[in-house]
Amino acid sequence: MTGMDVEIELYSGRRNPVFGLAPEAGERLMNRIAALPPAPPGAAPLQGLGYRGLRITGAPAADVTEIVVSGGVIVVRDRNGTERVLQDAGRAVEHSLADLAAAGLDPAEMSVLRRELGAGG
Repeated sequence: MTGMDVEIELYSGRRNPVFGLAPEAGERLMNRIAALPPAPPGAAPLQGLGYRGLRITGAPAADVTEIVVSGGVIVVRDRNGTERVLQDAGRAVEHSLADLAAAGLDPAEMSVLRRELGAGG
């Protein structure tokens, strides 16, 4: 199994920072996501300019093409175009991914990410 790439969608007009998840961390993430309940009807990822969440590619599940973790919602997209929308209570998965990003992210970008997640600068 190879690692996963996580793009932090911070910017609208320039390249977003990307960090990698080791295979073990990716497997833990997939197990955690698999245990989440469906999101309430109408729940959707953040939209607009600025921070919009984290976009994950390279999932070890053969049918998963992309995972979006954003604003308390996780959207899992598969190769058939199907989307599963899951609830990320307290944005727990989003916060844990931010913690993993801290080691490789520029301090200014990390400050923006923490602020957007309501975790201080």
